[in-house]
Amino acid sequence: MAARSAKASREQVRDELLAAGLSVPAVAAGMADRFGLRPRLAWRYALDWPQWRLAQEFRVANPGLAVTESRISEWENWPYGGTKPTPEALAGLAVAFGHGCAPADLVDDLDLTHLSRAEQALFTRPAASATSPALVGQATNGLDFHPDWSLSLGEAMTMWQQDVNRRDFLLGAGFSASAYTIPAFRWLTAPPAADPVGTGTRVVGTPDVELVHQMLRAFREVDNRFGGGQVRNAVVRFLSTDVAALLQGRYDRAVGSRLLSVAAQVTQLAAWTSYDVGRHATAQRYLTQALRMAAAADDRALGAEILAAMSHQAAYLHDGMEAVDLARAAERAATDSGIGALAAEAAVLEAQGHAVLGDQAASAVALDRAERAFDKAENTATPQWLGYFDQSYLAAKFGQCFTALGRGDLALPFAQRSLDMDHSYALSWVT
Repeated sequence: MAARSAKASREQVRDELLAAGLSVPAVAAGMADRFGLRPRLAWRYALDWPQWRLAQEFRVANPGLAVTESRISEWENWPYGGTKPTPEALAGLAVAFGHGCAPADLVDDLDLTHLSRAEQALFTRPAASATSPALVGQATNGLDFHPDWSLSLGEAMTMWQQDVNRRDFLLGAGFSASAYTIPAFRWLTAPPAADPVGTGTRVVGTPDVELVHQMLRAFREVDNRFGGGQVRNAVVRFLSTDVAALLQGRYDRAVGSRLLSVAAQVTQLAAWTSYDVGRHATAQRYLTQALRMAAAADDRALGAEILAAMSHQAAYLHDGMEAVDLARAAERAATDSGIGALAAEAAVLEAQGHAVLGDQAASAVALDRAERAFDKAENTATPQWLGYFDQSYLAAKFGQCFTALGRGDLALPFAQRSLDMDHSYALSWVT
């Protein structure tokens, strides 16, 4: 009788939470709090799955991995008994549960005391801000630009982990340039960034940030020479392990700003490599999260570069109006940052958006502005991440604009001039 009463109570609470419009992650968190449930059990109850159903869903979501009902029970009982779930098992459970579940969502403080230090770094999540309780536990789609930077980090890390664990991650999702509108608006109008301070256990310092920079340079070199398909998986794995562990560590404002800035750059690279292999929905989500990290780092110049990348993608996918709007947002941010080459890049991307729309006059005006901005920028300092934007790259973009306008006669000399590019950027003309 007591068991039936407990089950009835759980079902009543679950139904009330769902009726209130809460997501499955929020329902799991609410039931864990109400009944003192371990997270793996709370997620199963939130979905109203018996153990046999979870075992079945696990096998479907993770082909080739044979999991029994008794093994599910052992994972739920550990560490009071049963069997310790491996990181791979937790990842498999997260995929089976779906609804934005991440492996770290299935581990609680008791579990952490029985894990190695490396496993603790992998599964410790940054604390969500108490100022945004309505956002806690919501399912992730990667397209949100949360006001609370710590919640955005949680969303980004969930996305990285899902990308690593699922070969078909977002393959069925579509790209929508209009989904960039809110992130771009919030970037331009957001109040000054809150201090990006980490409160985890692992102490993170300048050498850790420099190590990420070194890895980023190595990944960029491979990407520039051989294309994103050769490096995408390695970049995403680096984000989901090394970078995520640092972001969940302990750091002050100065280190936090630099860490978030370089994390945004690695995330942007993951977007470009996804773009290169035709995974545009994935690239869109990486760019959105990269922009949010740049905002948290208060790196206005990098944010302008990411907005420019959004414009680039929109133009490539023939959404000229969104490409123009995003390029203008990028140019405004670039002007604020005082980096002339960045303003030139934004102007030429606006020209490309006009060209996609077939507006030759507007494209010509933007091209003229790009050329003048570039001339002024030649003797000024340029960030390392903008090193690709030189005279040859600008010529390639001019050629692309004239090609889109059907003016092959004007595109040809620019295409020829672009061949003088730095050969470490082997894919500049096509991108």
